[in-house]
Amino acid sequence: MNNLVCFVFIFTLSLNVQAADWDSSGTVETDGGQLHYRIAGKGIPLLLLHGYSGYGGQWQRFLPEFLADNKVIVVDLPGHGQSSKLATSFIVADAARDIWQLMDHLEVQQLRGVGYSAGGMTLLQMALLQPERVKAMILASSAYRIPKEVPRGQFEQLPAGYQQDLLRNHNGDKQKIHAMLNAKFQVNMVLSNLKNLRTPTLLFSGDQDELFPLQVVVETYTALPNAELWVAPGIGHALFWPWGGSDRLAREFPGAVLRFFSKHDF
Repeated sequence: MNNLVCFVFIFTLSLNVQAADWDSSGTVETDGGQLHYRIAGKGIPLLLLHGYSGYGGQWQRFLPEFLADNKVIVVDLPGHGQSSKLATSFIVADAARDIWQLMDHLEVQQLRGVGYSAGGMTLLQMALLQPERVKAMILASSAYRIPKEVPRGQFEQLPAGYQQDLLRNHNGDKQKIHAMLNAKFQVNMVLSNLKNLRTPTLLFSGDQDELFPLQVVVETYTALPNAELWVAPGIGHALFWPWGGSDRLAREFPGAVLRFFSKHDF
């Protein structure tokens, strides 16, 4: 699979799950623009961050398991979903700053989080910025750096099915989609900074991940002083998502999340 098709195949495609729904949603103005969020349930705040070119609603399939004891908060990353479109770049540090501003607006003082791919990088950056507020986190198909920029191509050149998924993820806003596909992805985390981050962390990765090779995941795991590593053999970047991931991992993932977090209660 070439890089362009691989990128779209991995990061788009949304879900039509009706098993559980959101209690509320809204949009908040931050330094970087408007961020859209959805909330469901009551209890310990659980922040879920999607991957690049996705949107927060993709986590809906896991709501039934996560709602038991959690207040689930999902965010459309900057430039995605119903959040403001990107200007020129997706800057991980700025995304982390803006999401903390959203958490302040929602009066969320401390949280546990799960981030997939770019969402995992954003969550890790959030923990570096305000470590006392992230009680535990799970980074799925993610690491502190991405080895190389992924070519995304132009919307009109993408297969029709992928175009439809992007339109669905981003409310049919072609300007937003073009801006996202053309944006430069910028992340400036330094490995040495991870050594002082004591946040309990689970890194969950497939050993065939095309975007975050296992070597980079292990670098992240080794640097973090309070980390666990879960490697799924024979699995690529999609991990537990229905666009190429494992159905078995999709069934196991919510329980694994809750078990990990249960060891790190507030």
